Amino acid sequence: MRGLHYVLLIVLSLFVLWTCAPRTYNPIVVRPATCSDDIQFATSPNLGHVLEFADRMHKPVFIDFYSPWVDNCKRMEEHVFTQDALAQYFNTHFINYKVDVGGAPPGPELADMYGVTHFPTMVFVDGKGKVMLRHEGPATASQLLEMGSFLHNSIKTDETVSLGTE
Repeated sequence: MRGLHYVLLIVLSLFVLWTCAPRTYNPIVVRPATCSDDIQFATSPNLGHVLEFADRMHKPVFIDFYSPWVDNCKRMEEHVFTQDALAQYFNTHFINYKVDVGGAPPGPELADMYGVTHFPTMVFVDGKGKVMLRHEGPATASQLLEMGSFLHNSIKTDETVSLGTE
């Protein structure tokens, strides 16, 4: 009987590890939305791949333009992106992507492309890279949640109107 308990424990542990392992969608890596209490940021060396993925998933992209030496960016990382309600909402409704503007390419180029000069700057774009909503400077979790909810609800309303069902 004791051996059966160990086998079940091992199987359960392997299942949890497998479901929370990062998924690779060539060439981006995205963690499953339910596996963390923090906002899960996709990893990719190219925003184009993230946009293509987001377009396929029918989700907008939340881009955090940050600089690791700026105090407001550090505070956002430690105290805002770790809020449970915000993380759950953003992990469900957006593809999240971080851009280190002071780091290696494409960070500086993307900052130029989107006219980012203040840090942090948060930009919501569609799957084609078109800016839908922009916020410069730090934000609280409730402010970001309000922005995200507004954008998500606007998109749902636009889809309903374009289908002629409203």
